[in-house]
Amino acid sequence: MPRQKNAISSVQLTVSVTGTVREHLERMTETGMFGKNAAETANHLLIDAIRGYVEKGSPFLQETPPSSGEEEN
Repeated sequence: MPRQKNAISSVQLTVSVTGTVREHLERMTETGMFGKNAAETANHLLIDAIRGYVEKGSPFLQETPPSSGEEEN
């Protein structure tokens, strides 16, 4: 059965990892808990990690005002 289209729009991001990280991703994929391939597993782990930072209120994830060339007062 084909997968349903992702309801949330996304953009493609290319990430380079070491051979060791790739092996870890492959082993995690084999468990069936994270994704069907290393890329899906990496995506799942990245989303999970970012969600954790957001929940903890990490300041570096706060939105920055759009740059318009003018400073806010």
